[in-house]
Amino acid sequence: MKVVPMYSLFIIVLLLVSGCSTPSPSQTSVSSSSSLYTITTQKDWLTMSDGVKLSVTYFMPVSGNPGEKFPVLLQMDPYRKDDIAYLEDYPLCSYFAKRGYVVAKVDVRGTGSSEGVLPTSEYTEQELSDGVEIINQLSRSEWSNGNVGMFGLSWSGFNSLLIAARKPPALKAILIAHGSDDLFYQDVHYIDGVIHMDCWEPMIDTSNSLPATDEYAITNEYFANRFDQTPWHLIWKENQKDGPFWREKSVRFKPDIEIPVYLIGGLLDGYRDTIPRMMNSSNTRIKADLGPWNHAWPNTGTPGPNYEWRAKAVRWWDMWLKGVDTGIMNEPRFMVFVRDSDPPLPAADVPEGYVSPGEWRCGEWPVKGIEMRRFYPDSNHHLIDSVPEKSVENTLPYIAGSGIGIHTWWGEMTGDMADDDKGSLVYDSAPLAEPVEIIGSPVVHLKVSADAPHYQWTVRLEDVWPDGKVSLVSGTLINPADRISRLERIPLIPNNPTDLYGEIHYTTWKFNPGHRIRLSVSNAQFPMAWPTPYKGSTTLYFGPGTSLDLPVVMKNTLTGSCVLPLPEPEEGWPDAESGKSKPVNTDYPQYHDSKSGESVYTTGDDSTWTIGNRSYHTNELNTWRVNDNDPAHAEYESIVTNEIMLPGRTLRVVGVYTMTSDEKAFTLSVSKKLYENETLIREKAWNDLIPRDFQ
Repeated sequence: MKVVPMYSLFIIVLLLVSGCSTPSPSQTSVSSSSSLYTITTQKDWLTMSDGVKLSVTYFMPVSGNPGEKFPVLLQMDPYRKDDIAYLEDYPLCSYFAKRGYVVAKVDVRGTGSSEGVLPTSEYTEQELSDGVEIINQLSRSEWSNGNVGMFGLSWSGFNSLLIAARKPPALKAILIAHGSDDLFYQDVHYIDGVIHMDCWEPMIDTSNSLPATDEYAITNEYFANRFDQTPWHLIWKENQKDGPFWREKSVRFKPDIEIPVYLIGGLLDGYRDTIPRMMNSSNTRIKADLGPWNHAWPNTGTPGPNYEWRAKAVRWWDMWLKGVDTGIMNEPRFMVFVRDSDPPLPAADVPEGYVSPGEWRCGEWPVKGIEMRRFYPDSNHHLIDSVPEKSVENTLPYIAGSGIGIHTWWGEMTGDMADDDKGSLVYDSAPLAEPVEIIGSPVVHLKVSADAPHYQWTVRLEDVWPDGKVSLVSGTLINPADRISRLERIPLIPNNPTDLYGEIHYTTWKFNPGHRIRLSVSNAQFPMAWPTPYKGSTTLYFGPGTSLDLPVVMKNTLTGSCVLPLPEPEEGWPDAESGKSKPVNTDYPQYHDSKSGESVYTTGDDSTWTIGNRSYHTNELNTWRVNDNDPAHAEYESIVTNEIMLPGRTLRVVGVYTMTSDEKAFTLSVSKKLYENETLIREKAWNDLIPRDFQ
């Protein structure tokens, strides 16, 4: 899971205006929780059955009616609610509290202000059982009406799904943004089944090493429970294929969730495929909004158009937690933004308030009026609508450092894909005479062979403009070792043709007249996909075994009225202030040198903020390296610094993380150091040699 924003440790909110085309959005038609309460905040403890106390911050409505009871909204994650996540919590929690909800923000056991030992990974049995126990306690509180909802983005969306699957009686509904139902294939550790080193991993491992936020006490218990605990990313990298470790944390492989679920996703977010899978479940009380933005809430995500999701959320909660029929379930189940040939634009160059061209559409699920239209690449690099007559093939030399234009996952805005396509086999349709609009998950079939037992394939769907620039529409990675089963890996037989299948991540797009549809196929997507070790080539065969299926809109059936309240101003804590923040992907080297074969991708963040008389500073620098001439020996290094400046005392934790590879194994090392007033207090190191498992 990603933190919000992707590489920062707090949010700088941008107030954007919603811009959309027909069908025209309407304001909320049914008023709900319109009377605003004044609120208070208070910190307290929730004592678990084993005696461990979890820290909770309550956002409480102040009632003028003695004995008035309120529903409870729970959000639980390890992002340290009292320092790192402090700034971003208030706009969310205060909004709902003012509308008659007690909001409980809880630090996961062993993190932030909570007691206990740091969990061994994300979504452990302990974390989820704590969640069930918390819900039961909250429902019995004297100010509770007995109904609880869970909500959250990313981590707190993941655990909301998993806890809902456990059916605690008091949990009546959930609302999640950017949550994954498939932890192995669609989280940041293994993207589409391919090993990935994401800078979220060292970020969370370093923050896990910080002392509890009440007094930042340096004690033996702190060392044993946090600082000295095994870094999570070592555990993730030891589990290189799908199986029980991942599936017990993935609701995709569990019975359908039965309570009402509101899903929010983004077309520039790596977890968006959760939406169609869950909408296809037996639960008809699932709604979904899928917008154009990245890993963020709809009122602040980039690009716009944005809308006030919190107003819709209140109507959702009023329906299921207060018993007020707000009419939200009478509205279309599915709202999606259909992009209209968005020009290539690197994330670092996106202007404030940028709005993606296109329109909102609303309707029922499944979406009707869509037909899969099949295209075939041919030896002339064309994309045609019939099986090629000639049975020939194209060979592609492996260029390990190709693909940096897409950054580190299938998310964020991207620049011109033309440079990345130089390391790919590309197949273009003829210029379109009529627009072609798609909504759904394109499917690709490839008949391939390779000169070694393992490569990876990356497939990109692109839009070629009349002037030659190329926009990314969507894509996917394919690990061929999983071609028969994700649970039992099988190597390629060198020089033996085999069939591969991939679902391109859910997308929307309108290819306009004069544009060309492009299929781009290669064996590298650096740095998203860790390079495979063999320097050689692969072959793509043409014929019925190699094709691209596009979900083409033949008739628009998404004609319902979309409810899109305008974004409202965000409120912040009166005692906190954000400082400077150096944006991601600015002034960092990112290049592929075709002459030397060297590729370098660097990204980072530098942020400061204050809470009362305390100041905080985080700095991250992440670098990936590979050379086309020696793909086995790829490298990653991350340096993360968290500094806490208290009256008369300064603490600093520095984490250095490296991952390197050769033909047979990955070598991982972690070094952590704790300084107090510039004096080294503690240091700890870990080293791990992990054999490659078809990665």
